[in-house]
Amino acid sequence: MNVSFTNYTEYGIHNQAVRYCLISYTIFTILSSFLGDSIILLASTRFNAFKLHKAIVTIMQHIAVCDLLNSINSVLFLLTLISERNNLGSLLCSVSGYLPYFSYSVSFYLTAALTSIKLHTVQYPMHAH
Repeated sequence: MNVSFTNYTEYGIHNQAVRYCLISYTIFTILSSFLGDSIILLASTRFNAFKLHKAIVTIMQHIAVCDLLNSINSVLFLLTLISERNNLGSLLCSVSGYLPYFSYSVSFYLTAALTSIKLHTVQYPMHAH
């Protein structure tokens, strides 16, 4: 299966100024995501900086890992934006299509679990150890 597309046909980017703005925005989101998630993971694993319930910290770590997976997918998108063609091959093109689906789904479920655990700790403060 040969997957071929360009940013012109796939995303409707017909103007170079729009393309450069999208590249700048993608670079900013990738850098901020990598920086923020790395700080969360480092602070929670190495320095134990969060004085919260262990389950809450664990879910925060898992959400950060899901966000890192989304950032990796954004890097793949950025590569196709910069080169104006698909250099990834059919395997990475297929993976980059399905990766956000799984990481977003897991992130939604983890956010729901985080909310449930917070509700449980508020309702039953003596059992939240």
